[in-house]
This record gives sequence, structure tokens and C-alpha cells, in this order.
Amino acid sequence: MDTTRKGCLLNVLLFGFGAVLGTGLTAVAAVVLFLPSSTTISTDEGTPNVYVKERSRLLGGTDHEVWLGQTADYGHVVPVPDAWGTSPEVVRTPEGVELRFTTGAGNGEIRGGRIFVPAEAYVGGR
Repeated sequence: MDTTRKGCLLNVLLFGFGAVLGTGLTAVAAVVLFLPSSTTISTDEGTPNVYVKERSRLLGGTDHEVWLGQTADYGHVVPVPDAWGTSPEVVRTPEGVELRFTTGAGNGEIRGGRIFVPAEAYVGGR
């Protein structure tokens, strides 16, 4: 009986299994490392609702964004610069929504900025 054929077939099968397993593990690692997780930090209900979210990645750090819409999962997204903080004052007008960010720099200085989002950006369910 020729045992070299059985060993060759076993090696091919093990190689194939290893290739499939390696591809699967690489895909899982890529998702874990690069897919961001999102957490809602605060909510200001009105028309539209304003949701402040924190997005973090294992590689890439943490970003903040504001979502304007009916739910926390769907709406117009506005990125927030890092130094502006995460607590905007929300001013709603018929023309749109103004987000006012103020952050103390620690030495009595006020930093921050304003973002105006016109109503056309979020009216109609967006």
C-alpha cells in the first residue's frame, strides 16, 4: 500500500483548511481594528432632534459628531472639531439650526465655534 498518496492528500486538505481559516481570521481582525463604535453622549429633543455622538476606533482615536434628525440612527451628520468640546448650545430658527460650542481652555479663555446647518439639510426626513 502506498502511504505517500495519503500523506499528500492530507497535506493538501490541511493547506486548504489553513488558507480558509487564515482568511477568516484576517477579516475578523480588520473589522475589529477599523470598524468604529458609536455612543450617543447627549440628546436635545426638538425639531430636529440633536444627538451628540462619540465615535471611537481601536486604531484611529476618537471623533465627535452631531446628528440632526428624527432618530439617533438616521439624520444629517456634522463633524465636530476636537478642541470644540461635546456640549453644543442648540439654537433652532426657521432657517436652520445653529450649534454653539464653548470650551474653557483652562486659563479663563473661551474657545469654540459655531456651526450653522440650513433647514434644507435635514427637512424631509434626512
